[in-house]
This record gives sequence, C-alpha cells and structure tokens, in this order.
Amino acid sequence: MLFWLPFLLLSSWNSRPYILAAPIPEQQKCPRYDDYARLRDHPPFSEGRYRLPYQRPVKECRKYPVSLVEETIERLRGKIADPDLFRLFENAYPNTLDTAVLWTGFAWGNWENETEHGRTTDEDLAFVITGDINAMWLRDSANQVLSYLPLLQASDDPKSLAALFRGIINLQSRYIKISPYCHAFQPPPESGIPLGTNYAYNRNHVVPPYDRKKTFDCKWELDSLASFLQISSEYYNATGDIRPFTKYKWLETIEVILDAVEAIRTATYTPDGKSPLPNHMLFGVTTRELTTHHMQATSHQAATP
Repeated sequence: MLFWLPFLLLSSWNSRPYILAAPIPEQQKCPRYDDYARLRDHPPFSEGRYRLPYQRPVKECRKYPVSLVEETIERLRGKIADPDLFRLFENAYPNTLDTAVLWTGFAWGNWENETEHGRTTDEDLAFVITGDINAMWLRDSANQVLSYLPLLQASDDPKSLAALFRGIINLQSRYIKISPYCHAFQPPPESGIPLGTNYAYNRNHVVPPYDRKKTFDCKWELDSLASFLQISSEYYNATGDIRPFTKYKWLETIEVILDAVEAIRTATYTPDGKSPLPNHMLFGVTTRELTTHHMQATSHQAATP
C-alpha cells in the first residue's frame, strides 16, 4: 500500500533556533541489546501462564524515550486482560525507540566535505538501525516507526516523534540521492558513529560501484524507494506539515527516484533479441542458492520488462 504525498509548493520553513545536535547519550554501562535480549531472566515476569520476562532496557539505556509512547503503554496496561499478551506488547511496541534509534541530530551545511563541514543547519537527521549492524536500511527504518503513526502529531521538539520521522525522511532523502539503486547505508558523518563493515563486499561486484564510506550494501529493491515515499506521505497526512518537503530538496529526491525506476524498466531483451546492460547489476559469489540463479554461484541481477 502506497500513498502519494501531494506536491505542494508552499512558503519555505521559517528558521527556528539551531540546536547543534541531539545525540543519543553515551551509555557506557549499558549492555549490547542483542546480548541482553538473549537472556530470559529479567524480572518482573508476567503473571500469566508463560511468565514472560521484561525485556526492555533500563530507562538510562533507552535510546529515544518518547512520553506519548510510555503513556500509551500504561493506558493499555489495564485494557489487555491477558498478562502474557500485554507483556509481549510492552516489550515489543517501544523496541525501536529503546534500541534502534542510534543517533539523532542535525545536518551539516557541507556534510560531504571531510574537513570543512560548514555550520550546523536545522535539518533533522535520524540514524535508525535494524539490529546489531551500524547501518540503516531504507525499507526497515521506515517501517520500524510506522507503528507509532497513531501517536504522531506536529511538533518542533527535537526529541518528539515528529522530529524522528523528519530525521528518517531527511536522511533517507540524502541516501537515495547518493545511490537510488542501493538499500543500506552507513552512519552520517554528523553522528560520529564508526562505519559498519560489510563482510560480503569483497564477494560482490556491483555496477555502478558504490562508495563504502557512504553505502553499506547495494542491492536494487523497489520497495526501498517505495518505503521512502510511504513514510513521507504518512508524515504529511498525520501532521499536515509540508515544510520538510519544501526546504530540504525532497523534490530532487523524487526526481532521482522516478529516473531510477524508469531506467531499471529497461527490458531484459530488446525486440531483436539482444540483451542490453541494465543500469544496475550485482555479481555475487555465494555458497547458497536461495537468491541466485544456477550460474556457477554467480548471480546477475537484471531488469525485467
């Protein structure tokens, strides 16, 4: 399901006070959540048949606390009668905010320059991971926050759900302009987060090649671009806020998406039987046949009509 955001060209966003960054606090004593989550001995346990553990990090270790989410959990505590079912909801619903919002802040005016960054702007950014890898997938980071749509409302608070949505939209917009054929990207330089290591990089050959400092992995997935359109649309429909789409070159990203989708539609075979090279190709070596053709463990990802 995809909703299209109206292309409204309204007046530009009035400047608001700059905040240099809103980084997630350093939590030196907090365990890695993937290690923490493997343990099932965290009290208090649910009072139901399955005695499910409490799997949320302690408050000091939660990445992006949002009061509206906490209030929603408490409101439903008395409405979900089954204590085990409520515990599942209590653990799962805030999990993206608790564990996956690795950094929020604001864009540099000249972020591509490694030495002269320029002044910090008021463009929200949010780096959201999927699991234990310091990389941001377009599709995943968009869908991970859509469960908070019923609580989303317009706000200029840099720690609000609205700011988180804007941050994801703005950072995804940057990523898509870097390479519309790729689906997972490195932390933005503003975050100071170390770059992730993709151990499959040397086993794959991607055409066109990508910059490992900006892109984590590169596979063509149409739903990655569609997810950007969906979260953009959902943000506007929930908040009525058109400003992020008129101030930060969002329309340029739409043009990039349309060009990429049109280019990838090149037929695998021309009417005279020839096979033109597609705009994106992936050659990879693998020991499994789950997503490859029988081509001596080499897959050629080509366009279809």
